[in-house]
Amino acid sequence: MRPERDVYKQSLPAEKRWHAEVAKGTLTADEVAALLSPNNPDPALVTQLLTARQLLGILHEGEMRFPAYQFDGSAVRETIPALLTIAKRSDVPSWDIALWMINRSSLFAAQDRPADHLDDPERLLAAAETEFDAVW
Repeated sequence: MRPERDVYKQSLPAEKRWHAEVAKGTLTADEVAALLSPNNPDPALVTQLLTARQLLGILHEGEMRFPAYQFDGSAVRETIPALLTIAKRSDVPSWDIALWMINRSSLFAAQDRPADHLDDPERLLAAAETEFDAVW
């Protein structure tokens, strides 16, 4: 067997763990629709927000999932569309955004998770620009 194939086969379990970790704490499209409009859930609204890059969605095991940290009550946090704009500029895929949000980062003094800074848009978006522009 070629060495590249061995490396690929060895990476599959790690990728599955990575996908499972990112998918924790996510919502289905129906759950998001009910969250955004409890009296009149509209799955089409979720699709519109996703298409307009106003909402972070990841495809997990054939189903679109939405990280719960991007919601504040029944609204999408204002930071999310700006974060997605920065990521798009650097061609950062949704899965990588979602993974970055939940992992500790040296871009924050306490080396905490970017998701912990959703209420501090300036700090979060500056870190995203540094991370995405440098790496991607």
